[in-house]
Amino acid sequence: MTRSEALAFVDGFSRSGKPVKDLSRIAGLMHRLGDPQDSLRFIHIAGTNGKGSVAEYLTNILRRSGYRTGTFTSPYILCYEDRIRLNGENIPEDALCRTCAQVAAVVNGDEGFSQFEITFAIAMLYYVAAKAEIVVLEAGLGGLLDCTNIIQQPLCSVITSVSYDHMAILGDTIEEIAAQKAGIMKQGRPVVWNPFGEAKLASFKARAEELHCDLHWQEFYFYQQDGGAILRTGLTGNEFVYKDTRYQTRMGGMHQIDNAMTALVTADVLREQGYAIPVEAVQAGLAETQIPGRIQVLQTEPPVILDGGHNRDGVAKLAEALGESCFPAWVGICGMTHGDAVEHTAAKMAPLLTKVYCVDGFVPQAVPAETLCRAFREKGVQAEILSGDVLGTAKQQGSPAVIFGSLFLVSAVLNREV
Repeated sequence: MTRSEALAFVDGFSRSGKPVKDLSRIAGLMHRLGDPQDSLRFIHIAGTNGKGSVAEYLTNILRRSGYRTGTFTSPYILCYEDRIRLNGENIPEDALCRTCAQVAAVVNGDEGFSQFEITFAIAMLYYVAAKAEIVVLEAGLGGLLDCTNIIQQPLCSVITSVSYDHMAILGDTIEEIAAQKAGIMKQGRPVVWNPFGEAKLASFKARAEELHCDLHWQEFYFYQQDGGAILRTGLTGNEFVYKDTRYQTRMGGMHQIDNAMTALVTADVLREQGYAIPVEAVQAGLAETQIPGRIQVLQTEPPVILDGGHNRDGVAKLAEALGESCFPAWVGICGMTHGDAVEHTAAKMAPLLTKVYCVDGFVPQAVPAETLCRAFREKGVQAEILSGDVLGTAKQQGSPAVIFGSLFLVSAVLNREV
């Protein structure tokens, strides 16, 4: 099987697959492959936002500590292979072709698999063959019925945040969404989480008590009483103190301190299980981490920022970071795929924008540019459709500019497809 044949095989499945009510479909596929996931050790991460950043922080911390570390994330940004990595390197072409052929050999007709399920199976085979010592595993959607939840007894389950997203699948209320995220908790295994609000707190605590899980709270407020302090925060990074040790993040925005703290607490949990994780490895891992499309600085003077926040909480975090910067006004370039988040996005971003260009066409499911324009105009922002070079337009503004609204737009911009 060639790379093009492998990608064509994956693309032959739908993005979401047939609806599931349990994990029997992925269990059947993995069993036919010999249940490779049962030979691996995992840190399992779920959450509406922040899980990609936490996964990358943990990957670099563990790699710096000397562990062969697999990282499974979604969606891909630059190429398909960046969803499946070992020690920060994409799965090699020969390994992709070999493992994809193994999966293709056991798929029996139209079983309704999603692209994500097929990719998960490919990744598990690769990590076993590559002798990964720990796999940082990011859930795709929700947690309870996500195919990644087929794993048994993770080293730690991590829940980064809970907010509104994918309501048609996960539920209309925070309580329902929280229950889906809490579904990754496993009997007797530690859980790191961030208690955002009493409703989520109650559902998580009830689930943890039922399963006899040790809960490790991650909320920076509590650590300010233990020698913690925020020294610097901004678009180009943050600096803070935790347990009398200074840490820096390369990724900007106050929310990245929150994500870094989640990784720090998870590292503490791993230490309790015998993993050797030096403080210096944590410092280096946090400081080097940069993910495309997470308040990514593409140009400094004047700044051009690229961010893929696409749901209510993600857009709110971007707006907060821009609002706390030293730049009072921005030109925006917006493209979205979540139609139900358009009004919220316009409301949050409008106070920061003098003008916004709206784009579509970067993926088939993109919200029409005129729909975006109308939403921003209703908030008093000058808006027009952009059909040309997105990055070039942003750099030519002569003033601070931000490209935002979708990770798919991020991918298209970085690959110079729009």
